[in-house]
Amino acid sequence: MYVERLGGGPWGQNCYVVHAGGHAVLVDPGGATDAAVEQVLAFLRDRTLELAAIINTHGHFDHIGGVTPIVEATGAEFVISAREVPIMKSSNMLRFIFKIKERVVVPSVFTDLDALPDTIERGGISIRCIETPGHTPGGYCFVIGDHIFTGDTVLRTMPATSELPGGDADALARSIKGLRKLPQGLVLHPGHGRDTTLGEALDSLPNNVHSVGGTP
Repeated sequence: MYVERLGGGPWGQNCYVVHAGGHAVLVDPGGATDAAVEQVLAFLRDRTLELAAIINTHGHFDHIGGVTPIVEATGAEFVISAREVPIMKSSNMLRFIFKIKERVVVPSVFTDLDALPDTIERGGISIRCIETPGHTPGGYCFVIGDHIFTGDTVLRTMPATSELPGGDADALARSIKGLRKLPQGLVLHPGHGRDTTLGEALDSLPNNVHSVGGTP
């Protein structure tokens, strides 16, 4: 199994391609520009990968911007918590507030993560889905092999903010507490910034995560 990071975008958001045996799963394709979308599609074409699914940790505009055009180009399934629908629908309001030019085409069809088992399989890739609300109401982290994709719940040196609409500081604290029960050697792939391990990221957090801001 391979994990490839496709970075970029106005917030330096990360998109990840997890692939094995000619199949791929895409995590958080946030770039809404034609160039960002083409980067993903070219990666899949160049490696002759069939995109089995797009799975999203949460629904902020900088994480779903590429979903609709990639789904249209590939026919891939889009998987996200239904609790993220209000967050997705606020995408263009938020990107306007944050002065981002590229309009987001909000996905209208998705598979509800909340209705799926804790472990799912797409394209022969096993994905453990862990609820981590706090940054947003329906946030998830995904464990695939020895890797964990945390979106904005935990970044390299801080948790993300719980101060945007839909955020909940107490829920974020509980989610982070739950992540401490996982193997701390998991390679952590955050929504922004560089990789680290889960243990190193959690050890860098302040004692009071309620007071820490971050990215959308």
